[in-house]
Order: sequence, then C-alpha cells, then structure tokens
Amino acid sequence: MRPSRPRPAGAVRAALALLLLAALPLSGCGSRLPERDFTGAPGGTGAPSATAAPITVGIVASLSSILGTQTFSGPPSGAQAFFRALNDAGGLGGRPVRVVVCDDSGDGGDNQACVHRLIGQDHVVALVATTAMDYAGAPYVSAQGVPDIGGQPIGTAYDQYPHLYQIYGSSEPRDGRAVGWNGVEYQTTQVYRYFEQRLGLHSAAVVSYNQSESASYAAQLVQGLKAEGYHVLNETVDFALPDFGAVAAGMKAAGTQLVMDAMDTGGNVALCQAMAAAGVSVAAKATNVQNWTAQAGADYHGVPGCLNALWVTSSSRSYEDVRYPAVAAFRAAMQRYYPSRVGQLSQWELEGWAAAQWFADAAASCGARVDHACLDRFMLRPQPYDAHGLLIPTDFVVKPPPTGPQHACLNVARWQGRGWATQVPDMDTNCYDVPALPYRP
Repeated sequence: MRPSRPRPAGAVRAALALLLLAALPLSGCGSRLPERDFTGAPGGTGAPSATAAPITVGIVASLSSILGTQTFSGPPSGAQAFFRALNDAGGLGGRPVRVVVCDDSGDGGDNQACVHRLIGQDHVVALVATTAMDYAGAPYVSAQGVPDIGGQPIGTAYDQYPHLYQIYGSSEPRDGRAVGWNGVEYQTTQVYRYFEQRLGLHSAAVVSYNQSESASYAAQLVQGLKAEGYHVLNETVDFALPDFGAVAAGMKAAGTQLVMDAMDTGGNVALCQAMAAAGVSVAAKATNVQNWTAQAGADYHGVPGCLNALWVTSSSRSYEDVRYPAVAAFRAAMQRYYPSRVGQLSQWELEGWAAAQWFADAAASCGARVDHACLDRFMLRPQPYDAHGLLIPTDFVVKPPPTGPQHACLNVARWQGRGWATQVPDMDTNCYDVPALPYRP
C-alpha cells in the first residue's frame, strides 16, 4: 500500500517559512533578472532543428528576495541544467525547449506580475520548478489551466489548487477551495520512527521561537514525536533575545538524544554553541531537505559537535549518490553548464532537475501537440512517477483522507567528513507503516 502522500512533520514549507523570521517587510516593484543570466544557447552536435518551433516553459523563483540570492536558486538552476542538456541532445522530438525565468523578488505582487507575463506574453505551455516565497499568483495559474510541474511547496498553494503539481505528489482534492481535506492536512511519522528503530532514540527536544510559524511547526514536531513514543522536551525561546543556555541546560537534564527545531540557521548555530558550552551531545540533530546542501560544513564549522550529529531526510535521491545514473547525469550537467555552482550543490537543485525531467516525460507523451490538456493527463495518470529513480514513486490520484497505517518511505543521509553519506540501502525500500496525524496548517 502506497502512502496517501501526507508529508512528514510540515516538511519544506513550514521550515522554510521560518527564514522569514529575520526578514523585513518587502516593498518595491521587484525585478526580473536578465534572461541571459539563466539561459543560454547551448552548443553540441545534437542541437535541435533550427526550424523547429520551440516549446516554451517558465520558471518563477524568488531569486533576489530579501533572504539572499542563494536561498531559492537551487531548483531553477537544476531545472535549467536539465533543459540545456536536453537541448544539446536534440530537444523534445527535435524541438528546442525555450526557458523564460522570472524573478519575483520574494514579493506576492511581483509573483502575480511574473505569472501574468509568462502566461499572457510568453505563452508558456507550463511552469516548471516554481520556487516562490509568496505564490500569490497561484490562483491565476490554476484558473488559466497552466500546469505547474514539480514546484516546491513553500506555502499551501500546492495543497489547494488544480493544475499545480508539487515535486512530492499529492492525494488531496485540490479543488481550489479549502487546503487539504476541508482545511485539514496530515503528517506521517516515518522520520521519527526511523530514528527510534535504527538509532534506538527515545528522548527528543523541539526548539522553536515565540513566533506563529515557528510555534505551529514545532507543534507538528511534538505531535509526531509523541505519537512515536518519544519523551519530548518542548522549548520556546524569545526571537529577539533567545536564551539558548537555558535550553541547553534543559536538554542536559532531560538526557536529550534527538534535536529537532523550528528555527533558522542562525538560531541553530547559536543553539549548538550553547550545547557545546553546557557539555551537551546528542546522537542526531535532524534537519529538512532545504538544508541538505554542500554549505552545511561551512554553516556549522564552528560547532563540530552538531555538525557530526547532523542528519537529513527526504523523499528524493541524494545529490551525492552518483552510483545512480540519473544523479550522475545531474552532476555532469551542473559541472558543464554551471561550474561555479558545483561547490554549492543542494538537494533542492537535484529536485529542480527532477521537476524538469517530469515535464520532459509529460511533454514526450504528447507527441507533436504539447498542450495544457496533454500535460495534465500525464500528471494525473494513476501510474506512480519517480523521475528516473530520483524521487520516491508518487502520483496525484485523489484519495479520501488517510486513515489507519500509511506505508511511507524516506531517504536518510548524515554529514560525514566533507559531505553527506546516505544511511539507507535504498530509499524505495526504507519504509514504515506509520500513523497519519491530522493538523490544520
């Protein structure tokens, strides 16, 4: 039995929303970076026909947001590397893929301007690898029937609107009305089950800020951990003046073995510093897929205790697992087309590549006529999709709210030495029958 696709403990969107804690209110009309910075005219003997009509796709990303130019750059870079390699190999049936990138600067108004221009002026057949801090244009994309394939679910848009297909799949109704099932979503507990069964952990600490998004995500973590039988220390710190020393003391007294947090990277590093000062060591400090990056070593270089205990989970194949042909192809393309990013590779970048692969396979199923309806048919087909082995197989078949145990799988890696080492033989078989716990986002 496949899972009905509830995500583990709020997953990407809740954790990424925490980055907003340090942001000032956004203002201004935003900007669109020049297309030449993101697209090129790749050469190669397999170039598409010069007379073939291009297939135009759009990428919307918050590239110049207040959170920095690197925060949302992974998925669009991975997707564009795929399309450049595809064009070098002859395109789709001899037709080149033209990629138009719009930077919404992390602003909802600019996001709406991006999707209106891409759809109304550039006439994109689909959006791919959307990575928007504020996806305010989602209702318009859905109303126009434009498939949005492989987007990162930072907000709740992918849990609400038809024609929007997040990278992890979904079994929610997505009828444009309520999020999830009448406003209720579900988390599964395979992440906590893994650490309990594989590492023998039973004591956890959840650390959050006294801020709404942070508190909401922390509540999901506590709910999931308790459902798996953990003794949970739930600690909240003031966002402006956090007392991480008191948190570390509490962790030491509780014998904490696993740390899960609802904070930004700066807060995590400060917590790790307090843990080191208090003599607190843990078996695992678990983080989320958006933090699965080559930069982790630099982020935690001053707190080796935490770095050596850093673990990450996901529903996608590790970007370092080049034994898999699709991962090796991704790495080779990044080296060829974006060599300056090789030292900044991330799991999000690989998922951007997977999103582009998903679009390419959908478009290939259409033959000569690549249109919205054909792409939707492929995305809504009952056969699970795995992006050539990059994703845990998933689909968009609508199901009733999950009840009873769900068969849920996950990939797991740990920071070792200078990179991430996969900790499971195969993510497709690293599976657990776990409960689905309801919550309101």
